[in-house]
Amino acid sequence: FIGKGTNAKKAPKNLSTTERIRIEHWPIETVFKYTYPRLDINVSKMQNHLLKSPFCVHPKTGRVCVPMEVAEVEKFDPFQVPTLSQLMKELDEYEVDQSNNDKAVVHDWQKTSLKEPFEKFQKKFLVPLLNEERRSKREAREMKAAVVGDF
Repeated sequence: FIGKGTNAKKAPKNLSTTERIRIEHWPIETVFKYTYPRLDINVSKMQNHLLKSPFCVHPKTGRVCVPMEVAEVEKFDPFQVPTLSQLMKELDEYEVDQSNNDKAVVHDWQKTSLKEPFEKFQKKFLVPLLNEERRSKREAREMKAAVVGDF
């Protein structure tokens, strides 16, 4: 944490509480001000604006936020991402087409145009994240077993 440490000087005692709080919080505010993405002030301060979370839905356009690869950014067309109404239509069409077939269980996202973006997200982000979590837990168990002597 910036500003904390053994050499950090304390604020003089003659400062008001408000001034003291401002001085204590300046490192956090400075880091936030210069490192937080500044795209649109309303996106940063309003809760109803689109968050940059994969697969969230924009409240006005109904477009789904899909992850994209940096290498393919030049090919990305934001108007080609699925909308909520489009996804609902795709689900309805799938159900009509599959009404006579009793196949294995298929998740709703697999029935829509979200299939490809979700599979990429799963392959490039979720699976490596899960593998890293498993590796960390395994290492922690092995370290604990080594300390206890339980091999």
